[in-house]
Amino acid sequence: MTTPPKSVEMGYWRIILLGSVLALVLLPASFTAAALPLLRTDWNASSAAIGWVFAAYQAGYVLSVIVLLPLTDRIPIQRVIIGCSIVSSLAFLGFSFLARDVWSAAFFRFFAGIGLAGIYMPGTRVVAFAVPAEKRGLAVGAYVSAFYLGGALSLWSSGLLIARVDWPTAALILGIVASSAIPLAIYATRGASTPPGRRGSLDMGVLRDGPVMRTISAYTGHSWELYVSRSWLAAFLASALLIHGMDATSASAEGSQWAALMAGLGTPGVFMGGWLSDRMGRARAALLIAISSGVISLGFGFLHTSPWPLIIVVGCLLGLLMSADSAIYSTAITEWSPPERLGSAQAFQAFIGFGGSMLAPVVAGWMLDHGSSWGALFAVGGIFSIGMALPLIPLIRKRRGRTGRTV
Repeated sequence: MTTPPKSVEMGYWRIILLGSVLALVLLPASFTAAALPLLRTDWNASSAAIGWVFAAYQAGYVLSVIVLLPLTDRIPIQRVIIGCSIVSSLAFLGFSFLARDVWSAAFFRFFAGIGLAGIYMPGTRVVAFAVPAEKRGLAVGAYVSAFYLGGALSLWSSGLLIARVDWPTAALILGIVASSAIPLAIYATRGASTPPGRRGSLDMGVLRDGPVMRTISAYTGHSWELYVSRSWLAAFLASALLIHGMDATSASAEGSQWAALMAGLGTPGVFMGGWLSDRMGRARAALLIAISSGVISLGFGFLHTSPWPLIIVVGCLLGLLMSADSAIYSTAITEWSPPERLGSAQAFQAFIGFGGSMLAPVVAGWMLDHGSSWGALFAVGGIFSIGMALPLIPLIRKRRGRTGRTV
């Protein structure tokens, strides 16, 4: 699919607007990770129990994509994006007022995950076909960078707020700001292209597509590594700061802001990955990045008692690389899948690939509760990143997808 020249400028503006919607929706998403030590104390919760609060967000996302994404093959995609912006906003506002234990918090985060499901991947689909095909990797990278920017801003603003107000007030402020995504989503999706298919339900046939499944495998490893870090990085840094003599509240606030910096490097990281994949091929670029970030994850957690500057430097490098392959997988799916079944292919990418990340925070919390070190926790993420990217190797020689673009 190509884009007429007269629509290119409009396509670029749509990327900016949809990226802003995505970043706003994600603004409260990492609040639980930033406030983790405070929530554990208030709720008298174990690490594994808090892991379920993290996982509820992914569960809402994973369980809803198999319904929402196939719908985008049939109904106007703007309806899905706008409706899910409303759901996400209401869920985060409800969290601030009514989350008073692990399970009530998990309830609201589950619905916030549903909201994200109807925004992130459908937005990727709109962006992928809003620009010329030869710039698709960079365009999707620009959009996906908003995912990492939103996560980084979430950690940073959460840490800033919990140092000044009680955590329910902090959560409320973030929820109110995030609600501005609703009118922006209405404007951003105006005139978005209509879907080419008629099915509107999940098509299992895409699971027989080898390149699609290899891409999903690599995306699964990427998601596991990412969500181990996203859920526990702030706590890891806070724990390291406690060793250096900080009190619990100060360590939580400063740890979340350093984690925000590391996560924020994912923003230029996805630009870099998308640009690289436009030049050297999707599979080759993704494999190179997955192995690089995985090797760093194998050792990062063992730096727990190391000098603080070393932890920061390695953590920033990990944050840059861990995100860089994200947009590559999203772009490759749009290129390998038949256009009329793209919603189903994206659904399986999210359900299988992102579904693995639903267990990552819980497994990591269980490991900590049973005496594992921070080093072992991050090393598992590295093993997943490397091992599940290896199926991409045969695709390195198969350079072109169904659209004729480099994969």
